[in-house]
Amino acid sequence: MWYVSKMTVGCALAAALSSAAFGGDASQFANGLKGKCKPWTNENFLDDPQEFHFAIVSDRTGGARKGFFESAMGKLNLLRPEFVMSVGDLIECGGKPDARDQWKAFEGMVARLEMPFFHVVGNHDIWTGFTGMSPERQRSIDLWKELFGTNTYYNFTYKGCHFVCLDSMDVHDYYPPRQPLSEKQLKWAAGEIEKNGGARWHFIFMHKPLDWMSDRWLAFERRIAKYDYTVFCGDWHNHCTAIRHGKKYHMIGTTGGGFDCGVLADDLRYGVMDSITWVTVTKKGPVVSNIALSGIHGDTIQTCATTMGWIETPLDYPSHLTENPAKYANEKNTAVIPAEVMEGPGYDWHFKLAVMLRQGRVYAAGMEKLKAGKKRVILLGDESASALAAGYGKDWQVFDMGFPGDRTQNVMWRVIQGTLAGYDPHRVVISVGAHNAGANTDEEIAAAKAKLEGLVRARVPTAEIVVK
Repeated sequence: MWYVSKMTVGCALAAALSSAAFGGDASQFANGLKGKCKPWTNENFLDDPQEFHFAIVSDRTGGARKGFFESAMGKLNLLRPEFVMSVGDLIECGGKPDARDQWKAFEGMVARLEMPFFHVVGNHDIWTGFTGMSPERQRSIDLWKELFGTNTYYNFTYKGCHFVCLDSMDVHDYYPPRQPLSEKQLKWAAGEIEKNGGARWHFIFMHKPLDWMSDRWLAFERRIAKYDYTVFCGDWHNHCTAIRHGKKYHMIGTTGGGFDCGVLADDLRYGVMDSITWVTVTKKGPVVSNIALSGIHGDTIQTCATTMGWIETPLDYPSHLTENPAKYANEKNTAVIPAEVMEGPGYDWHFKLAVMLRQGRVYAAGMEKLKAGKKRVILLGDESASALAAGYGKDWQVFDMGFPGDRTQNVMWRVIQGTLAGYDPHRVVISVGAHNAGANTDEEIAAAKAKLEGLVRARVPTAEIVVK
């Protein structure tokens, strides 16, 4: 679509602009001026009756800063979207004794809105639970269902578009390998998208970008790939736009939630910004902008999920990162053929790496990539590699690159794609092969380990390499 930013009164240009493909309707526009030259650019108004606007607010809690969310409610009434969506974390903790009062205070804020507000579950709203069904988690679930009904995930349609609101807290096991969205929920979501397959567009709302790393999510993406859809999430408190399977994923920042790592005000270098995300649904799909006190920004503020001092890792699903199968046409030992996809639907290596770096699987040194005065060790392989972290003391910075379930060929694939780049480790420990048992002989596994050691040595020639 072509936009004109300055008024032009030249007759030739005015005539050209009047025929530009804006797609609007001038039937309700009247004027008394004669002749071809007019003091406006064109008469194609953006007034398509199927075009509409909705807004999205993001995390309010996790270090809530008083007044910001309340201010956003007044600004939304000025902007007048047709409705307001959320991506969760609207109260501090749904499992605390005062949770009912927290919800009451929050509902008092959104009661100011002159349009509908749609809830989406966040990990503060329905409490995480971490490694089991804690009393706080159960209380938060019970209270949510009492206040907002038994459906923690749901969908609706509006003007031919389909909206799906997911529950990131459906499964309470928080730690990787995390499968946070149940088979039941994702089967339901895919079924509803297919049932509404003729929708103009599908919008998916959820809280945690961490959910994208699960095998279940990747299978879900592949099932709905033929439809037009856009995903919105929150949780990490910074704006980041990713492309996965050709679809846009928008992680949006805060609407009063805490700023991470010492950032005190909007800082677009890190995608940190209190904002209202504004979505205009057009014939060609959504146009997304982010509105802050500091101005109006397009849909891409940052392409890395990062905050000051943290590692910058893009979240895009890198579909181009594949090995040419022709290279291995005559190879019989599957353990030595680098492979991204494991048994079943496969996994998103690139996003798992981003999660590992962003969410804290870097031990004994904080989140900085290279900590001065520390020796650096990379634990490379499957979950047995991760288990070695406990053996390293305070003098070491430990980078845990053990992905549960990986086989030798999966670790090779990650090494080839650059997982070791930029770390300059003093030691690399390789622990993998257990998951090849049954599919490969001991001799084949040994050959694969030797090849993997060679791949690692070529990339970090000065490091000590230990193969378990």
